[in-house]
Amino acid sequence: QIRLWGLAAQQRMSGAQVLVCGMRGLAAEVCKNIVLAGVGNVALMDSALVIEEDLGGQFFLGEEDVGKHSRAEASVAGLQALNPLAKVTACKGDVDSLDDASIKQYDVVCMTASSVSAQRRVGALCRKHKKK
Repeated sequence: QIRLWGLAAQQRMSGAQVLVCGMRGLAAEVCKNIVLAGVGNVALMDSALVIEEDLGGQFFLGEEDVGKHSRAEASVAGLQALNPLAKVTACKGDVDSLDDASIKQYDVVCMTASSVSAQRRVGALCRKHKKK
């Protein structure tokens, strides 16, 4: 990766704090790419329990997760296995619980499968705190 974007950029990425909200199919692909690129800290937020329908589109979930784990919790191990140097965690709560204090912890916030009103609210918080 260093050859691709240089040492300084790779160091910034390894220290970055990224929050991904909504762990469905698109978010799984985004997270895979983030972790493989070398981002150091990835927090997953999705408190919905895994349902059978999720198994067709989210490749980090298994049948053993259905009804037992949240999508975020069930995705951690698979993502962590892709890059042992990354710290992948599951956050409690959901997008509605995001506030000034929680947004300040992250450099980048990525939202998928959220309502437009939630995206606007979180987007305003990100702009307020100069987050991406």
